[in-house]
Amino acid sequence: MVEDSEEYSFMSALRSFERRVVYSNVGFDHIVGWRTSSIRRDSELPKWEDSVDEKYPHIVYEERCKAYDKEQCETTVEDDGLDEVEEELVIGLSRVSWEKVDVSFHRSRIKFAAHSIIQVKDSYTHSEGADVIQHMIDHFLL
Repeated sequence: MVEDSEEYSFMSALRSFERRVVYSNVGFDHIVGWRTSSIRRDSELPKWEDSVDEKYPHIVYEERCKAYDKEQCETTVEDDGLDEVEEELVIGLSRVSWEKVDVSFHRSRIKFAAHSIIQVKDSYTHSEGADVIQHMIDHFLL
């Protein structure tokens, strides 16, 4: 997935976008963990605090990450508990720049449904995630 092949051109396709943005749950997402969804190693996970933004109360951290070439990534690798596949994904996906937006529903009455809340899969049940969708809309560039 992190190298183009004759059959698939995943990285070339990613590079074709001017921006790449990833939204990640910092906790309570039992389908995709924070480390994986935010393309980070444990040591790269930021400290976060409750949001003070009334418009986006669930956005707790934002960062812009520049692209690294493979050699730069490998020199920063430490034993961080990643298996080989996870490490390969972090290195490969870090070769393009990312905007990373961390989201927390830790105060939600249904926080254990964080994976669905962030997507607002159901407008009634998962409505707490509407500010995250609004953040996406407000930051969408044409």
